Amino acid sequence: MNTGAGNEEVPRDVRLLHLIFATQGIQSYQDHVPLQLMDFAYRYTCGVLQDAVLYNDHAYASANGGTSAGMSNAPLSNEDIRLAIAARTNYQFKPVPPKKLLLKLAAERNEKPLPPVMPAWGVRLPPEKYCLTAKDWELDEEEDEGSEGEAKRQRTQVVEKTIGESLDERTSILENISDLGPPDMVHLKKHNSSSSSKHPFLGTFLYYTGADVSNSATIAALLNSLSNIIGEEPQIWFGKEKHWKVTEATYCTYNVFSKVDVRVTCKFPGQVESYMIDGLGNKVSETDRLWTETFVSAVVRALISADADVDDFTSVVEIRKINPFLNKECASLFVKGFEELYNEGPKLGCSEDLQVPTRCNNYLVDAFVKCIQLTGMWEEGVAILSRITQEDHTASYLIAKLYLLNNQEIKAVKVMYDTIKLNPLDGEMLTLQAQYCLNKKKLDLALPIAIKAVNSTPSYFKPWSVLVETYIQKGDYEKALLTLNSCPMVTHKDKFVLKRVNNPQSEDLHLPLPMDVTLPNVTSLSSLDIAAEHEKVDHNLLNLAAANLKSTFAKAYKLLTDIVLETGWESLLKYRTKVFVMEDEFKKENAQPSLDSSSGSSEAANGSAGSQFKKKRLCERWLDNLFMLLYEDLRTYTMYRAQVMHFEAQQLDLEKTTLEWELLGLVSERLGHQREAAQCYERGLGLRFAVRSSKKLLDYYTEQKKKTANVEALNKLNDQILDLVVNLTVWFHRWYCSFSPKLILGLAGLINEVGRTKVENEIKVKYKNNRGVYDLVRDNILYLEEYGLIEND
Repeated sequence: MNTGAGNEEVPRDVRLLHLIFATQGIQSYQDHVPLQLMDFAYRYTCGVLQDAVLYNDHAYASANGGTSAGMSNAPLSNEDIRLAIAARTNYQFKPVPPKKLLLKLAAERNEKPLPPVMPAWGVRLPPEKYCLTAKDWELDEEEDEGSEGEAKRQRTQVVEKTIGESLDERTSILENISDLGPPDMVHLKKHNSSSSSKHPFLGTFLYYTGADVSNSATIAALLNSLSNIIGEEPQIWFGKEKHWKVTEATYCTYNVFSKVDVRVTCKFPGQVESYMIDGLGNKVSETDRLWTETFVSAVVRALISADADVDDFTSVVEIRKINPFLNKECASLFVKGFEELYNEGPKLGCSEDLQVPTRCNNYLVDAFVKCIQLTGMWEEGVAILSRITQEDHTASYLIAKLYLLNNQEIKAVKVMYDTIKLNPLDGEMLTLQAQYCLNKKKLDLALPIAIKAVNSTPSYFKPWSVLVETYIQKGDYEKALLTLNSCPMVTHKDKFVLKRVNNPQSEDLHLPLPMDVTLPNVTSLSSLDIAAEHEKVDHNLLNLAAANLKSTFAKAYKLLTDIVLETGWESLLKYRTKVFVMEDEFKKENAQPSLDSSSGSSEAANGSAGSQFKKKRLCERWLDNLFMLLYEDLRTYTMYRAQVMHFEAQQLDLEKTTLEWELLGLVSERLGHQREAAQCYERGLGLRFAVRSSKKLLDYYTEQKKKTANVEALNKLNDQILDLVVNLTVWFHRWYCSFSPKLILGLAGLINEVGRTKVENEIKVKYKNNRGVYDLVRDNILYLEEYGLIEND
């Protein structure tokens, strides 16, 4: 300390403070520290004395009958000072907690393991909320009640020609339903009191997925809420403001297990009726079992139809998609229903790449696995499957699958080993084990297991495809082609998509634009501009047949492109000629000479050629067709790359529309050129927003993160993923969809890597001028928080 003067110039109080510092062992401090302490002591003493005066005045005022409050001249006493100090101590100074309490809290905190240290550049700091630089405040923004009310009033609907015709149409198709059934439907009978027409009543309907249909009370609550939203304020109805009042509402949901349609009708005010009808229109008695089946059926439909392909132009747009697991009770009810209805799972059908459903492969199982991923209920899922395994040993396949999805590979390997030891011919478990070995690049282990899986389940496509992949990675392309040619193909099934009960006219569709969330590049996308792009695009590029492949044919085409990616087109044709009978060879073999050959050498040559011919196989017609489709894709891709190289050599920009870039990206992706495909999608998104390109890029960036170790590249990928997640979330909201498993899981992975605080702050900063964007994404963040899926705050 530098005082800069003698002790006679230092005030007495300062000298006392110096002595106090010295007694405490403090030898070095700045000059302004004693001054600050003196200022604090002065203000504290003044405050205590003022409080003491107030206490003294009130005390003597009470003693004098309350006639002179605040006017007493009585001297202050020690009791007044002690009371003022004690009053301030309760809120101004916090006492030091006992040492034992601190040790106990520290021990409890240290029991929890620290998160793994991730590779990062720079100084390692704790999460932001634990740093002194963290912002522990935020602006209290006023909510725009007008926009929120506007959003609530916007409901997509379809106008009926006659009231109730949609209910009659739904009843008529019940007998012919062979899949998961139509989406849930809400029928509304509305009255316009201000209408001057002779028919003030109007019938409308819309579709729903994900609503809680566990009992009639929850359905009635949904209908009542919908009625209140529509009737509270005037609605924008086909560009005009009208005041509607709902007089009757009916909710319909299909029970796939028992083939009945459940209907709940609310007549406002106050009357509720629920009933169930079969395919013939006859009423069925309600039971708790039927309600459980109905709830599980609705959740399965919501999960299987979520994230449907956007290239399906027949998709239902007049539909509200809700997250079926907004609360833990619904998730628990579904997994409980799964355990109860597990044996009846094959009734729901299976995916398009399976011949027939089994207990372990059907839509119920697919929905259960997706539910566990979305809710993080891994332990509950394994516990349920363990109980099921006691009666059905094949369910062990699902336990191993859950362990692999949860990155618990050691437990998964043990389950696979124990199951195959108990049943060596379990085809599904053998296929899973072969795929696991293949992913680990253990080709010597994968090959015999894949062959055994094919022998165990020869009628399923999956084990054959794993065997083809194994041959491809081993470089045995001849066996890969022969195995691919032997694959059992599914020709009679299509992917499940939601279908309308009837096909409305475009003028009957009421599709208002939600105004509570605005993002210029997304919500302002014009359908006229997209239609103009479709008219200008090259028809050869637009009509490539490989883009329309479905089911097992699309997967077989992927395997064929994997071969050509390794060998090239010319080598692939040589392999094809070597293992398959060509047309000219077949004609030559059938054309027998009329005269015997006079040369012995020619006979030997013919015999050698004949033996080679007999070793070849006939190429299946569908595989031969895939070769032709592959040629068209390769030709298109080669022309595109030549065009790119030409423009780069000329230092010019290659100009195409977003749709053309997207189609070129799809061609590149089908041929296995992922990087080139991503470049096409990025250039297309640089012109305007495209939902299919955004989804493809989201998948590509997510895969790239697993292969990237560079911190700068990882940060760039995280920023790109966040932008795509936000844009897609806003786009789905524009089309009345608030549930997308792809976006929920993508957001969870991003938050757990960079932290919730950083993600939220970046959204606030980037989209601060866009109404409702942060609140929309925050709904998904709160969902992740509800189920404990956020590991990094």
